[in-house]
Amino acid sequence: MKLIVRADDVGYTVIHNEGTFRTLEHGITTSCDLMLDTPGFADACRRLRDYPWISIGWHTHFWGRPVLSASEVPSMVDEAGRFKWRKDRTLTQTVDYDEAVRECRAQLERCRDLLGRIPDTWSMGGFHNPLNEAIKTVCDEYGIAHDFLQGIGYNGKKIVCKEEYLDKRLYEITLKDSSYIKSLKVEDFPFYHPAEAMMAMPVEEDKIAMFSRHPGFLDDYVLAESSCTLPRVKDVEALCDERVIQWIIDNRIELVNHRDALYGTNEYQEHLKETGSPLYLEK
Repeated sequence: MKLIVRADDVGYTVIHNEGTFRTLEHGITTSCDLMLDTPGFADACRRLRDYPWISIGWHTHFWGRPVLSASEVPSMVDEAGRFKWRKDRTLTQTVDYDEAVRECRAQLERCRDLLGRIPDTWSMGGFHNPLNEAIKTVCDEYGIAHDFLQGIGYNGKKIVCKEEYLDKRLYEITLKDSSYIKSLKVEDFPFYHPAEAMMAMPVEEDKIAMFSRHPGFLDDYVLAESSCTLPRVKDVEALCDERVIQWIIDNRIELVNHRDALYGTNEYQEHLKETGSPLYLEK
C-alpha cells in the first residue's frame, strides 16, 4: 500500500508551525496543506523551501484576512476586515464570485512569491457555494489538482472523484467511526488516540491511502480561534511515534507525497533513500 500522510493547517501560527515541522523532520509527514491567510504563513513558506520533497496543498479555510484590501472584496469580510464566515460557513453563500476569484489569485501569487511555487493540490471541496466555485476556477487556471479523492467524507457522504483520477485509487481515511477517535473536542481528548487509529488501518495493496491530521503546537491565537486544540499536540506525537514508524516498515508501506500519487513521480522515496531512512522501501 502507498500512504500519503498530510499535515493540515500548516502556517496557522509560528508556534503551531514548530510542531508541524517536527513531524517533517522526525516523523512521517509527506504532504502539507498550507493556509495562505494566517499569521504563520510567511514563516511556513520560508521553512518549506528547504523541503522540496513535500507536496503542498491549498488549505482554503480563509480564516484570517484577505490579501486584497477589504474594499476590493467587501462581500467576503466582516467589519473588522476578516473573512466573515469563520464561525458560520453558511455565509459563504453570500460571497461575490468575481471577488472570490480575484482574492484566490492574489493568495496564490503571494504563495508563489514567498514559497517559490504554488500548491499542487486542493482537496477541501464538497460544498456548493460561490467561494468553492471560485476556488475551482482558479485551481483550473493554475493547474492545481482537485476532486481526486475517493472514499467516505467526514459528513458520511461518498466522495466522488473526477473520472481522470479513478484509476489512481486514492482514498481518504477519515477515521470517522474509529474506536480510537471520538472527536476533536477538548472533552473527548482522553479518547483521542491517532497513533493507534493509524495502525488499525487496513493495509490494502492496490490502494493509495491518505491519512490527515493537524500536528502543531498551541499558542493563544490557536486556542482562541480553533475548535481543535489539544489533539494537535497529540498528532505531533503520533506522526513521530516509533511504533507507527515500525508499523510502516513491518507492513512494507510506501510513503509518498501527492505528486507521487497523482503523477507517478518518486520524490518522497528518493528523499528517504538519500537520507538513509529505514522508511525507504526497496523494491
